[in-house]
Amino acid sequence: MPLLKTVVIASIGVPASFHKIRAVSVDLEQKQSAIQVASFYSVEVAEQGAQSIGTATVQVDTMPTLGEDLTAFCERALSAPVPAGVDAASAGNRFVFADAEIVANATPSAT
Repeated sequence: MPLLKTVVIASIGVPASFHKIRAVSVDLEQKQSAIQVASFYSVEVAEQGAQSIGTATVQVDTMPTLGEDLTAFCERALSAPVPAGVDAASAGNRFVFADAEIVANATPSAT
C-alpha cells in the first residue's frame, strides 16, 4: 500500500504525491530501520509504468515486531505524526512523510 502526500523532490524541484516502499533494512542491535521510498509525480503516472522521479532513505528509531508485515510497518512508521516537542525542520528527512495517507487501492504496475 503506497503513501499519498505531496512533497517536493529537492534535487529537481518537482512535486511528488505518490510514494512506494522499495526496501527496508533493520539494525537489530540499534533497534533502527532504514526505509527506502520511491516517489512518483502521481498515482496515474506510476500506474502507467513510469520510473520514480526520486528516492529517499529515511532512518526511523524503531523496527518491526516479529512476524509483522514489513510494508505495513514501514508505511506506519513513515506516516506517523511528528511527536510533540520535536522540530521536524531540524530532523532531516525523518518526517518528510509524516501524516501521509496510506492508500490500499492504488496498485502501480511498475516502480
